[in-house]
Amino acid sequence: MDNKSKIRIIVLLLAIIFLAQAFLVNAANVIDKSEYILYVPSGVDPAQKYPLVIAFSPSADAQLMINTWKKVAEDYKWIIFSSKEFRNGIDPTLIYSRIESILKDPSFIWPIDKSKIIATGLSGGGMGSHFFVCFYPGLINAVVINTGMMDEQFVSRNDIYPKNKIAVFLASPTDFRYQEMKRDKNFLESVGWKTKWIEFEGGHVLAPEATYQEAAGWLQEQFKNK
Repeated sequence: MDNKSKIRIIVLLLAIIFLAQAFLVNAANVIDKSEYILYVPSGVDPAQKYPLVIAFSPSADAQLMINTWKKVAEDYKWIIFSSKEFRNGIDPTLIYSRIESILKDPSFIWPIDKSKIIATGLSGGGMGSHFFVCFYPGLINAVVINTGMMDEQFVSRNDIYPKNKIAVFLASPTDFRYQEMKRDKNFLESVGWKTKWIEFEGGHVLAPEATYQEAAGWLQEQFKNK
């Protein structure tokens, strides 16, 4: 290969890298895999690091959780990882292990800040988020719980439960988990967690978009102060 051909190849590779970075920065990316959907908001700079939200639906409805978090993702530049595997009634430990492996894989090139990883979920997905932080305290830094409770085996186990993290509770007074969520908030505060309690009307359902925006705004402030 002569020098001119080498130069052409180098120029072409640089152009591809430039275009790929420009695409990543200027447009939202949706990566749909068999295990998850990843939503990377527009305006993300590959040279920066961003919080990651890991979302669980009680029925493995990954798209529902993407839709729930999409506006927060765009407004705050948070990346959303929504599980297609997590659902009520299964042992989630293998799913947690796979998620950890995916995030550590060199092919997972997305610019996440590993000190700002949030587990979140609705109902059983909220319980799954509590489980996740208990089993992987080095990975999960905060939780956002939408009408979900902690498993009874962990409540009051301040000898084993991770300490000094962050939790937001999205609670509805007419939800049958309301009192249990209050209990969970008190327990987490007893082991040094910072907590935020946000109420909405509607019962055992997804909180409104404005509630998620409020939760994200508060979490963003906590991250700045860490």
